[in-house]
Amino acid sequence: MLTLALRLGMTLKELREGMSAEELFLWMAYNQESPLGDARGDVQASIIAASVFQAQGAKVSAVDLLPKWKVEPEQIIDEAALADEGAESFKAFLMGKANEV
Repeated sequence: MLTLALRLGMTLKELREGMSAEELFLWMAYNQESPLGDARGDVQASIIAASVFQAQGAKVSAVDLLPKWKVEPEQIIDEAALADEGAESFKAFLMGKANEV
């Protein structure tokens, strides 16, 4: 609803009070076919950028150039676990060097 309100130049309150449920469902269906939001522009821009890079010989696809607006849960790095892993690797390295002497 936020995107629709933005596109129509209305507040959410104005949108809720002035639009019937039927019209809202029609807008939602339209959004499925032709997105109202900025995602469409991002796709178009990534296609153009990929074309420019590919013309210069780069091995890149339009999908590679799409902005990532949300961090997916599997992409979140547990910094504490990463630090522990690094410390263990460093300790193993030092122990290996100590055993060589």
